[in-house]
Amino acid sequence: MDFRAIFLVLTAVVLTCQADVYEVTAQRMSLETMPLVSSQKGQSSFTYNYNPSYLPRYENGQLLDGLLIRSQNSNGQPYGVGPSVISYTEASNQGKVFDVNHVEATNISDDNVVFSSEGEAESYGVEDPRVAYRDLNETYYMFYSAVQQYPDKVVSRLAMATTQTPLDKSSWVRHGAVFPEEKWSKSGALLLRDDIPGSPHYLYWGDSDITVAAASEDLTSFHNLHTFISVRENHFDSSLVESGPPPLRLSDGNYLFIYNSARPHPSAKPGYAKQYNPGWVIIDGTDPTKILQRAEIPLMSPVENWETGKSPELDLTPNVVFIEAAKALGDDTFLVFYGAADSVVGVAKITVTKSAEESWIF
Repeated sequence: MDFRAIFLVLTAVVLTCQADVYEVTAQRMSLETMPLVSSQKGQSSFTYNYNPSYLPRYENGQLLDGLLIRSQNSNGQPYGVGPSVISYTEASNQGKVFDVNHVEATNISDDNVVFSSEGEAESYGVEDPRVAYRDLNETYYMFYSAVQQYPDKVVSRLAMATTQTPLDKSSWVRHGAVFPEEKWSKSGALLLRDDIPGSPHYLYWGDSDITVAAASEDLTSFHNLHTFISVRENHFDSSLVESGPPPLRLSDGNYLFIYNSARPHPSAKPGYAKQYNPGWVIIDGTDPTKILQRAEIPLMSPVENWETGKSPELDLTPNVVFIEAAKALGDDTFLVFYGAADSVVGVAKITVTKSAEESWIF
């Protein structure tokens, strides 16, 4: 037997394998009119308005694109603030046909506050809402930071509240801390899977690493499964990672999950030296505890003056782009509303494309 000939034949056999590769890009919208919400433009009676969550609202059969937004006043000291509340603004072009290129927002005042502190557990405010709407029972599930003031520290606990009428402040039902055993918790993004019979729901939460938790069918309890996204050395997400808006369904059945992250960066703010940049992962549509692909570069970074906090723009926290709100536009495109410099709100369009990448196996 000629083993050399067999070896040559075997080495000539080449197999090819195709894998899906995703590209996710962001385009800032209407820069000539941005930021979308800013007290400097007379749009809010609160000094700082940022980190909104998307709130789809239906009125007489019409979809209205609402935002629940974190609002906060300055206490008169440099970088000093009072407790946060959650206000409502509408981004549906004020009754006109929705145009992603010319998004407007209604003004915010005390009359637009729909959720504010109750009890000791929220003595320092309520922050950073993330909302999921469940068609099955026409209920809004809001995950937010319940922030408590102690004599020597401030502590955040991820909490949940529900309602069917989100603009009625008295209608919200508080369900308390999601993970009462945790000393610190925040940033919860809920993935509802009612469209896939028998599929569990999941919660992605955390602001150092992101953990995935399985939800009970009635969404009253959550069981941690494993760390889902960790920081990476020498990357844009080397200091921390934190949940963004609820995962977004793609046309191929997988999900886009936008997360927020930080890396070291010089800052004029005392005791703070970070830059916040959102990233993304593609979640497996058949098993949402698995990641198919992760971004190697940030989706966005602070570049506009109202994102970097360059004077005369507001700069509660310089160099921040932070996404918690997303609206599906179709064809794997999404409109996101993001906090900038912990002071104002911007708008960007996210586009997801997929291609097959061929690899060679010898």
